[in-house]
Amino acid sequence: MIGVDFGGSRIKVGLVADGRVQKSTSVTTRAGLSADEILDVIAKAVFELTPTPKAVGLAIPGEVDANGRCWRLPNVPGFEQVNVAAELAKRVHCPVAVENDATTAALGERLYGHGQQYPSFLMVTLGTGIGGGLVLGGQLYSGAHGFAGEIGHVNVNRAPDAWPCGCGLKGCMEAYAGTKGILRRFRELGGVADEVLPIAESARRGERAGIECFEMMGAALGRGLANIQNVLDLNAIVFTGGISQSFDLIEPIVRKHLGQNTFAPPLAVVPMLVSELGERAGVIGAAYLTTL
Repeated sequence: MIGVDFGGSRIKVGLVADGRVQKSTSVTTRAGLSADEILDVIAKAVFELTPTPKAVGLAIPGEVDANGRCWRLPNVPGFEQVNVAAELAKRVHCPVAVENDATTAALGERLYGHGQQYPSFLMVTLGTGIGGGLVLGGQLYSGAHGFAGEIGHVNVNRAPDAWPCGCGLKGCMEAYAGTKGILRRFRELGGVADEVLPIAESARRGERAGIECFEMMGAALGRGLANIQNVLDLNAIVFTGGISQSFDLIEPIVRKHLGQNTFAPPLAVVPMLVSELGERAGVIGAAYLTTL
C-alpha cells in the first residue's frame, strides 16, 4: 500500500506493509506551486516507489469531505474546492483515499502505536501548523463534515492585538504554537533562525530568547488542550511532527497551563506521550486509509 503525507513543507511517500515503511521518498513542498503542479509532484513520487500502484492514501494539511473534495489548506493556497481524490486518481490510475493529515496520523497511531493501549486519544501534530486527530472508543472520528479535531484554531488569546492565523482568525493556538509563530517570537527577541531547531538549541543552552519561545508555545498548547480535556476527558494526548522532537522543552509548561485551565484535577494528569511512530505516523496512517 502507498501512503502520502502532504505537509506544509514536505511531501513524504512510503510503501507500507504490516505497519512498516518498506521504502520511501520525500520532496520539498516549494512555495508558489499550483494545486495541479503539487499533484503532479505527488504522482511522480508515487511512481518512484512503484510503477503500478494498487491504491494510494493521501493525508492533506486541511479539511476534506467524504468525496475527497478539499475545503481549504490554510498554509498551502490554491486547493479550495479541488477534488484532490479524483485529480490524483487521474494521475496514478488507481483508487485514492484522502483525509486530513492529523486524522490520518491518528489512524496510524491507533493501529500501530499508543492507540493499542489508549482507546480514546487526541493526536496533536506540531509543525508548520497545529493539527489534531481524534480517536474515540477505538474509532477514528472525523466529524460530520471532516472538521473534527482542528485544535489549531481553538482560540487562546482574545486580546485586540492577538496574532493573526493563516485560517483568517486571530488568537488561534496555531498562531502561537506553530512554526511561524515561534520564528516570529524568536526574531522579536533578537534571534535569527529560519527553522525551529536552532531555537530549541538556544533554549537548551539556557538562552532567554529560546526559552521564551517554548514558554509561549507551551502556554498556547496548555490552554487549548485544557478546553479539549474539559469536553472529552481523554485517555491520552499524543504528539507528533517535527517540533515534537523538542517536547521535553514544552511539556512542563503545557502541564502547568493544563492544570490551571481544567476544571477537575484528574483532567490535568492525562498521559502526554510522543508518538511511537514519529514522523512515520502520517505515511503509515495514509496507507491504511484505503482499507476503511
